[in-house]
Order: sequence, then C-alpha cells, then structure tokens
Amino acid sequence: AGLVLTPPLPPRAAIRGSGGSAPGERGERAFSAEQLLVAERVLGRGDASCAAERELADQTGASVEYFASERVPSALIASATLGILFAYPFEPAEARLAALPKRLYTLLCTTSLCNSLLAVFASSLAIVRLSGHAHEPRASEPLTMMLREVPLFFLAVRAHYLTGLLLFVAALSVRIFTDYFIGSPTFAKGLVCLVGATLSFMLAMYNTHLIHFKSYGDLWLQYLRVLGARLRNRTPTLGKPAGPLAFTAVALLGTSCYFFGLSAEFFFGQLASM
Repeated sequence: AGLVLTPPLPPRAAIRGSGGSAPGERGERAFSAEQLLVAERVLGRGDASCAAERELADQTGASVEYFASERVPSALIASATLGILFAYPFEPAEARLAALPKRLYTLLCTTSLCNSLLAVFASSLAIVRLSGHAHEPRASEPLTMMLREVPLFFLAVRAHYLTGLLLFVAALSVRIFTDYFIGSPTFAKGLVCLVGATLSFMLAMYNTHLIHFKSYGDLWLQYLRVLGARLRNRTPTLGKPAGPLAFTAVALLGTSCYFFGLSAEFFFGQLASM
C-alpha cells in the first residue's frame, strides 16, 4: 500500500501505479476519457531501466501550489502585454513595408495576451477542482497526480503559459527592431539577435528537460488530444448527468474555433495584400 513502480505501464496499470484505481476496479471510481488518454500516451511513457520505487503521499497541496505559481507569472505577462499592446497605432496612409512590423507586433502581443489569460483561467479552475471536488490525492509525485486527476487543466496551463511567454519575447524583439532600426540599424540587429538567442535558448532548455513529453510540439499535441477526448465523452466524472451545459460547452468551443479560423483568414489576407 505504500510503494509503487513508476511507468512504463498500460493504461489501467499506469493509473494504479500512480496511486489511483483503474475504471471498474473494485467499484471505487470511474476515470474519464481524457484521463485514460493521458494514462496511455503520457504516463505510460518512460524507461523501465529507470523505474524506481517511491512512497505514495498526498500531493494535493503541492499541486495547488504549482497551479498558483503558474497563475502569477501568467497574470504578470498578460498585464505587461496589455500595457504595450497599443504602442503602435495604425496609420491609414502608412507605407506597406512600414506597416508590416506594426501589424506583426500587434498580432504577437494579442496572441500572447490571449494565451496568458487562458493559462490564468485554467490554473484557477484547476485550483478549485483540487480544492472542492473528490479526487485521489495519493501519488508518487505531484506531476503524476496532476496528469492523472486534472490532465486537461495541467496541459492547458503548460501549453498556454509557455506559448504566451514565447510570443511575448518575440513581440519584444519586433518592437526593439522597429524602434531602433532607424537610428542605428546595426545596433538594432544586434539587439534582435540577442533576444532571438534568448528565445532559442528557452525552447532548447525546455525541449531538453522534459519528463512526460517529447517536445514542445508534443505537449500541444497531447493537449489537443485530451481536449478532443473530453469533448467526445461529455459525461462528467463527478456523477452528475451531462445536461444542456455539456452541449453548450461544445457549441462554445466550436464558436471559438470558427472565430479563430476567421482571424487567421483576416491576418493572412492582410499579409498577402501587402
């Protein structure tokens, strides 16, 4: 009851090994579609030669602290992005070449702001879920418990926080180039290269210190898969019937995807016309 063997494990064993009981096992609890997907594709990854026995413990407090620690920098990035978003108002008679950096800068800032707000929102929902809803708190480590109990919120926070941060740095590089290129082109290029090196190093550091994901792209892929699994199986895991709110959530997500497609069409159409 106190020691477990870490992954690689099949879905049922992956859940059991992380401190939970598999669906239908002893009639204790049922896992949702996204939890089974994470158990198979994320928690099931690993090297058997590196498996070690670890004692199970209540990881709720550490998990709540993690989501709180992610929410604070996400909110700071959103606040900083909102402060610099309107730095370059568009001029109707502006030359196309001069307008391109401004539009790119505004696009990067807006996308960074949206991702940061989503990270804040998802982390707040995760804290409420872990604080007020029934879940299995025992696991060998906080990461395993979060991936098992709140996989959608955990992946949403990781994906949107990292994306918002990277887009914020990219927007800074565009603004540095735009502000300093006229006065000193060589100095502006040097500053952009410095920021670009920082951005590349951040991605390299993230991609070389992964536990359950192959790369930054794989993080987004697993996030989208878990989101799709949640939509395909709209029955809540807390014993409540899936009523009109479940279908409303699907409709709202479809509306979000529709407007996202429209925004991409407008952006690419604007760039093509320049």
